[in-house]
Amino acid sequence: MKRQDWTLLAISFADGRGLSAVQLQKVLFLLERGVPKEIGKPFYEFVPYNYGPFDSAVYEDARRLASQDFVNITKPTGRYTVYNITPEGAEHARQLEPQAPPRAIKHLRDVVAWVQGLSFAELVRAIYTRYPDMKANSVFSF
Repeated sequence: MKRQDWTLLAISFADGRGLSAVQLQKVLFLLERGVPKEIGKPFYEFVPYNYGPFDSAVYEDARRLASQDFVNITKPTGRYTVYNITPEGAEHARQLEPQAPPRAIKHLRDVVAWVQGLSFAELVRAIYTRYPDMKANSVFSF
């Protein structure tokens, strides 16, 4: 599977609530760290950034998915970007899911649910606690 496929699956597992830009970055980072053998390479190359692990390629892939009508990218509050699955994207994700390792799918579902249950600050703190190397360039203050 391509990394873009994992991005689509992550957004599809958000159960219609969507994922913010920060949530999407952290979900894919935790997927890579949690089940690296299952997702394979090449994958995203996360580096420490303002709010923890970041790779601009995540946004490039999400824009590609949007150009295929698989994802809607909106700014509902005017402050931050949200990624939502479209009906076409949900159908494509259903076709991809059986091709993915079951352990990776379970991990991804669990991570998406966990991330959605946290506030922005809680999410960033949790990432920094577990992966202190990812706070090297942080602008986030506790």
